[in-house]
Amino acid sequence: MDANGEVAETAARWFSRLQDDAAGPDEWQAFETWLSASPAHAAAYERLEAIWVELDDASVAARGALRGRRSGLTRRGWLIAGGAAAAGVTAAVVGLSIPRGAEALVYAAAPGETRTVKLADGTTMRLNAATQVSVRLQRRARRVEMQEGEAAFDVTHDPARPFLIAAGDREIRVVGTEFNVRRREGEMALTVRRGVVEVRPADGGAPPTRVQAGERLTHRDGLPGMSVSKVEPHGAFAWTEGQLIYRDAPMSEVAADLTRSLGVPVRVADAATARLRFTGVLSLDDRAALARRLEAFAPVKVERTGHGLLVRKAP
Repeated sequence: MDANGEVAETAARWFSRLQDDAAGPDEWQAFETWLSASPAHAAAYERLEAIWVELDDASVAARGALRGRRSGLTRRGWLIAGGAAAAGVTAAVVGLSIPRGAEALVYAAAPGETRTVKLADGTTMRLNAATQVSVRLQRRARRVEMQEGEAAFDVTHDPARPFLIAAGDREIRVVGTEFNVRRREGEMALTVRRGVVEVRPADGGAPPTRVQAGERLTHRDGLPGMSVSKVEPHGAFAWTEGQLIYRDAPMSEVAADLTRSLGVPVRVADAATARLRFTGVLSLDDRAALARRLEAFAPVKVERTGHGLLVRKAP
């Protein structure tokens, strides 16, 4: 077998192993090491993903025509057969009239509201206030673009169709997991509650960073690095239950979040107030209690105005 055939066979074996929900972090790490070792590895794996999807979407007649080529193997067995079988199937599907793309659907949650969306692949997407995303479910990938906002994703497991999120100058890649993405003013924070998520530069110029359950990745657009730390995931998902949880956050950030979440302006009176730090839990269901809690946990006074709320540094 030549070098290309060996690469194709290894790609097929990796694809078969990762189809199993029992594949753990060590296997995913080993796979990523192999994938990034050579551009030929990534190209072979992507070809295999594409062929798998085409097989899934081909007509019954096309499947019948392919059955002879597959010699009675199961689909899993066919994958392991390696490069020669893959090449044969590719030739067989050439000329099939299979659409390559899908219309982008735009989902949005206005200021003061949240929204839950169930995508056609079974993925659940919860949008926080003042968030807009576009979704394109294609045969080779599920693509989401989120330039500004926050959303919690519970992604249906599908190794053949990776779930890709474009967020500024980073791309988030998963095949089935639960995580929260917050992107505001050029800063991104990603928190994983279940599974493993990969984050890489959108231009593919560097190896991906893996984020596992109980970890948080932060990044600012234009900077090369990404920081990963251990966290309690509940804090990032608290907004889905009508709460905002802060730990030593500037009052300017708290006011901006409340403006989006309440749908009314929440302003800080001056720069000194904006720099105050806040730690605590705010419930969005009771606005009166919210103001009292702000005053209890930070040296501020909250005033009602004709246009919303004004937060001042307490005397």
